[in-house]
Amino acid sequence: MVSGLLLIALTFFVFAQAAFTRSGGQSAADAAALAAAREARDSLHDRFLEAADAGDADLGDLLDGLDFRTAAACTAAAELAGSNNATVVSCEPAGSRPGYRVTVETLDTVGESVIPGTENATATATAVAVIENLCRLENVEEDDEGDDGGDDDAGEDGGDDGDDAEVPRWIELGCEDRDWGFDPAEEDELPEPRDLFRIHLED
Repeated sequence: MVSGLLLIALTFFVFAQAAFTRSGGQSAADAAALAAAREARDSLHDRFLEAADAGDADLGDLLDGLDFRTAAACTAAAELAGSNNATVVSCEPAGSRPGYRVTVETLDTVGESVIPGTENATATATAVAVIENLCRLENVEEDDEGDDGGDDDAGEDGGDDGDDAEVPRWIELGCEDRDWGFDPAEEDELPEPRDLFRIHLED
């Protein structure tokens, strides 16, 4: 009877160890997916500001997360998985929403036990992290103040200094937490990635 109770106790221990391994795998998957989404969010933010400064017309598409893919996202996922003692099995776009689905496998095993094969048994887990747009494009204005009458003095030297002058731009965004109005050329006025996008795990 004692041996039977011992076997039951050891079996419960194996299940507990397996659950612990699975939990570690899920934590690693969550962290890896969030790292991938964060990298893609930061890339969208940088590209949005570059497009705003350059006068590109696709600002709304960038805010919507279109073409969010970046090779750096899965690299970041692999690094976070490794720091959580796991390896990335797959890393791919999440589907219809901007974000990434990441599957990892634990490096830890359940360990030796009374159940054969557990010494090599690992755990796999999958997580999806998505990028949520917090802002909408309200207005883009070109500040052409001072252009009127600029040709009046051009005749004396045959040139028009106004043609090469940089034209300030003004971007207006309506966001969830606050509204933004900024000149893309003024670095101290620019929104941060977290101001434009939110990342979170999807159930």
